[in-house]
Amino acid sequence: MRGRTLTPLAALAVLASPLMSQKPATRPAPAAAGIDIPVARKAVVTIQALDASGQLMASGTGFFVTEGYVVTAAHVLEDAAGCRIEMSDGQQQRCSVAAADTAKDVAMLMVSGRPPVTLRWGASESMKDGDDVTVISNPLGQLPGTVSRGIISASRVVNGTKLLQISAPISHGSSGAPVLNARGQVVGIVRSTIEAGQSLNFATATDAIRNLNNDQVAVAEGQALLSSKNIVNTAGSSTRASIGSPVSLPQISVGQTITASLSGTDSLYPDTTYYRMYQFTTTPGREITIDLSSSDFDPVLIVRGEGLAQSIVNDDGGPGCASRVSQAFLGPGPYRILVNTTASPHRQTGRFTLAISEGSQHVQDRSENDCSAGGSQVAGARSPATTIRVGETVNGTLTSSDSLYPDNSYFKYYQFTAPAGRSVTIDLSSDEFDPVLIVRGADLSSSIINDDGGPGCYSRVSRVFSSTGPYRILVNTTSTPERQTGHFSLSITEGTKPVQDGSAATADCQSANTASSSTSGNEHSIDVGQTQQGSLSRSDIVLDSDTTYAQAWTIQGRANQTITIDLESDAFDSYLFLRGPGITSGRDFQDDDSGGNCHARLTATFPQAGEYEIVVNTAGGGHYVTGAFTLSVTSGSKPKSVAACRRSQ
Repeated sequence: MRGRTLTPLAALAVLASPLMSQKPATRPAPAAAGIDIPVARKAVVTIQALDASGQLMASGTGFFVTEGYVVTAAHVLEDAAGCRIEMSDGQQQRCSVAAADTAKDVAMLMVSGRPPVTLRWGASESMKDGDDVTVISNPLGQLPGTVSRGIISASRVVNGTKLLQISAPISHGSSGAPVLNARGQVVGIVRSTIEAGQSLNFATATDAIRNLNNDQVAVAEGQALLSSKNIVNTAGSSTRASIGSPVSLPQISVGQTITASLSGTDSLYPDTTYYRMYQFTTTPGREITIDLSSSDFDPVLIVRGEGLAQSIVNDDGGPGCASRVSQAFLGPGPYRILVNTTASPHRQTGRFTLAISEGSQHVQDRSENDCSAGGSQVAGARSPATTIRVGETVNGTLTSSDSLYPDNSYFKYYQFTAPAGRSVTIDLSSDEFDPVLIVRGADLSSSIINDDGGPGCYSRVSRVFSSTGPYRILVNTTSTPERQTGHFSLSITEGTKPVQDGSAATADCQSANTASSSTSGNEHSIDVGQTQQGSLSRSDIVLDSDTTYAQAWTIQGRANQTITIDLESDAFDSYLFLRGPGITSGRDFQDDDSGGNCHARLTATFPQAGEYEIVVNTAGGGHYVTGAFTLSVTSGSKPKSVAACRRSQ
């Protein structure tokens, strides 16, 4: 955490020390029972905090939660200029910060490529004092894959953040490590220790941070986590610049024009676009205009500074597809300019012109934007929005050829004119993906975003617009499962309709899934010797513990009868469990990867005669994953595969 000492337990009048790398002194703890430790270790990485010259400052631990994202503790990167991860096989790659919440001491990093394994989120609220936990970390930065076990000693809320007090031994360098429950699911992120005591260690509970990369405030905080003061200056000096030093960044003055190039060697923004940073000072209260143009890429202009409440972001405010910011700044600065691009097309590069001039110039809003007509030379950089009218319903399809939102979800644009002063309702529905509805307009202070405000899991916006617009509608999806596609229906009607929000909307969405599942659940049955084809869909029940879909298949069992259940899918990482008379719980009646190639295989003996349920479920760290599967039941036992699951979701 920048600018303060980590004291998460100040309310308890004790000092909790951040865990950073020091000298090795401990040996790895023995593997924990009930968790596939060799597999889980592959999801755990070492986080290396780098200074401006790329040298190692400190290290911590992190873990993959899905493709492209690693979670760690935010204080691991305190005062760092960059970061790098090292995987369990020794491979290294650079990372950037996608989002961060320093109050909760958690950060989500972006990396490229597919992870060898991902960990699944568990429900920290379901954990009780005395429950067993396992930690996999890299103590002292030199002992990767170290396993320690303990219990939850207590749950505490400190400054609004829920902490799990754990007895599992941890050391410097363990910050950011996953705290796993008995099923190997992440319920906490190692945060701090009280060195004056014994086994007084603390982890941030995971329930409040799962969707960190969808939180706009967290995304903004993440962008500032890696300190810009550590950037090497243009003279190539590796000396660390002082805070706010004007020589730490290339300078541009009012009245100056710079022509340069954005390339693949430049820094990556959280949405995986390239950017280059400049710095300027100005006279307080004087109007200036900043222009960014390029014939090689679609430019985005970002201005930051300590006197600004938030970053200024402009796309297409200048002529054609050029970007422009024109205003008076309250302080002298220094202010930072990020020369950036749109997220689509992917990772654009090329020459650009950046200029700062005196005086105010007109900045186009979305209603008068001329990027499409202005002749941007960027292939596919912009296409005219399809018009939809009040009283009209449009049926469309979201495909992989559509544009990508910063959270890697697809979206499609529509445009409409509102009846000023009269209420309208916009509805977005789909049975093939979880829809999110976004409305933007020049007179809106911020985008209107709705998820689940309509019936079931559909989205709805109902309001009076202050002008006729035009307004833009983004047909979008939730970020999980990743990159959803499918058919949708978008409609605009006059009048007001109820919009559900908060827990009511979530409950309605879940109850709709549950009701649909209840309607069809009894239709699923299988006998010994049969193979059945099925599909997990959004109409199936959602398990609250890990937000995965589940589908039950009934089977008649005889006492002491041994069977083998195989669940295979090319669409998701298979997970299955068996429940029924005589079965309480335990790993003997559930399986993840024993079928090989991420398929599930469970050999079980019915304790007594009766009707049992085989529950088809998903694993691999994905939430709300759907797709086709094959379920088969054979008599007798089959060998288990010991191969690790290497398919990421």
